[in-house]
Amino acid sequence: MSRALNKTLTIQTSPPNFGGSSHALLTVPLTNLFPADIALVIASADMWQTPLCAEEEALVDGASAKRQREFRAGRNAAHEALQQLQAPQQAILWGNRREPVWPSGYLGTISHCHDLCVAACAIKGEIVGMGVDVEPLSPLPEGVERYIHTDMEHSLLEQLGLPQRLIFSAKECLYKCYYPLLTRYFGFQSVSLAFDIKNQTFCFKPNVDCEIEFPVELSFHGHFQTSDTHLFTAGYLLRN
Repeated sequence: MSRALNKTLTIQTSPPNFGGSSHALLTVPLTNLFPADIALVIASADMWQTPLCAEEEALVDGASAKRQREFRAGRNAAHEALQQLQAPQQAILWGNRREPVWPSGYLGTISHCHDLCVAACAIKGEIVGMGVDVEPLSPLPEGVERYIHTDMEHSLLEQLGLPQRLIFSAKECLYKCYYPLLTRYFGFQSVSLAFDIKNQTFCFKPNVDCEIEFPVELSFHGHFQTSDTHLFTAGYLLRN
């Protein structure tokens, strides 16, 4: 694609209010997370409550109100991203592993935390995989990091003063990028991350005990960015 998509997004700084009250807004340019031809959309307050088509609503029929709101936010944001790419309008249903099934010829990824939801979509071609994650700028629950960080990464966070959730968020993106291609689970401690703080990028390498063979014909590109309240990470795979 030759056209750049608008990634200056309106972000709510407090949880979406489903009663209609207004909230303070923060505009953050997220232009560095993905290439210009990837559409990235943060769900507006309306998207958390706007009903989806009957097929999509059926997927969360009987779920909690919280789950239904999160699902609607993600699907509505994804539909907006696909619309920016002029994709055909169709329901985004579930695959065998409850992963979103995107229109033929398109890729996508969705993430949400308690108060913010983001979706990104691309035309399949040079980009063959992608992942996005959003996290609050708050510590992980106590003890969780031992399942995520390697010893080197734990030291790295302290030395560089990076957000505590950065390792978790970056590995979430990495997993989202590769899992649809590999269809194999790999633990967060099977890879190690390295960060370029100046350029806000990250890369990875498999650890010695990793049993996953990552395709050598693909290159991974990871980026991260923070607002006053949230951490964003994004990854995508390109053909070499």
